[in-house]
Amino acid sequence: MVSVKILFLAHRIPFPPDKGEKIRAYQELRFLSSRHKVDLFAFADQAEQSAGRAALSAICNEVHLLALSRNASRARAALSLLSGKPFTTAYFYSARMAKLVREATARNTYDVIFVYCSAMAPYVAHCRPAMLCIDFVDSDASKWEQYARYAAFPMSTIYKREARKLGEYEKELAQRARLSLVSTPLEIEAIDPDRKFGVRALQNGVAKPAPPSAAPPPQIASLGKYVVFVGQMDYLPNVDAASFFARDILPKIRKSHAALQFAIVGRNPSPRVLELAKLPGVSVIGAVPEVQPYLENAVAAVAPFRICQGVQNKILEALAIGLPVVATPRPARAVGATSSELLFVAHTPEEFARAVIRVLETQPLQGSGREFIREHFDWERNLEPLDRWLLEVPVVSRPTEEETRNYVTAV
Repeated sequence: MVSVKILFLAHRIPFPPDKGEKIRAYQELRFLSSRHKVDLFAFADQAEQSAGRAALSAICNEVHLLALSRNASRARAALSLLSGKPFTTAYFYSARMAKLVREATARNTYDVIFVYCSAMAPYVAHCRPAMLCIDFVDSDASKWEQYARYAAFPMSTIYKREARKLGEYEKELAQRARLSLVSTPLEIEAIDPDRKFGVRALQNGVAKPAPPSAAPPPQIASLGKYVVFVGQMDYLPNVDAASFFARDILPKIRKSHAALQFAIVGRNPSPRVLELAKLPGVSVIGAVPEVQPYLENAVAAVAPFRICQGVQNKILEALAIGLPVVATPRPARAVGATSSELLFVAHTPEEFARAVIRVLETQPLQGSGREFIREHFDWERNLEPLDRWLLEVPVVSRPTEEETRNYVTAV
């Protein structure tokens, strides 16, 4: 097996792998580190640094973690509105990170620069395209476009601008990079609709579920019969989805199933989410040590996304334990499944309510869901092509002194 040296650049520390963007980054990092020499550069706050450095150092050659000031990032993002650049890249800019990466690329002969998410690409603008592999994961431009639909003026205008600017930047990166990856074929349509740049889909996976617990703990048992939504609850798409279900769908279900509860499980519930606990039948659980017990004891998982891009790991995790899922069309398409196979797809609040009621009254067995997940969302199987694709990237020499000097203006 040919071994190469890789610089892996991530906008969030890929540990612990407990949310979508971190799960995929960690699995890629773990896979690559088992075969190659990998240096990791990532942003992490102080708590994340102390918790994650040891675990990541065990698999990486070098680990470089820096904190990113939120206030400074927001100021840079605001100032970027006066320029022609996306505010996403401005938000994730750090002079210290730029210096670290510049020094590393001058000091080391990296064969591959692996950029996780487009926000980090400016840090390696000085590197030769033949070295560059970028995992967009999702089309962030498409996500901002969706944000604009549900935002009021002036934010709707700002979000539309970001969708346009970031979309241009994503296409520019896809054209420049030696290898471009996304999480689903649908993302290829967003970034490379004309198939000009050879963007490839690298599907996500899902970890094998732990054995089911013998009995639900008291805090779960007290919920009675419930449906569950799982996610980071200060993230706008999750906040919007939970609010949509609690306000527009749950009341329709409770007309015939008055005892049904809606459990919102996930860390950092925003004020908008906490407000939902005042509604009949809604329980905001917040952060929990383990999500699986809440999935095991639910009647169904719900994924009522109006803003959604890429694969929702929460759907995969539910299906992996055989839990029925009711979802809106966009996340269902990303999984590549239809109602007849393993989950129920609903287009309107009325359809969504009827689908949940159907699950409540029939309790369908979703054994096919487990088989579908095992067949299509196994991490080892899905990551296997990555090694072959990376080895297609030619080994190149380190940047020249002139290229390194030009780095400051490029970033």
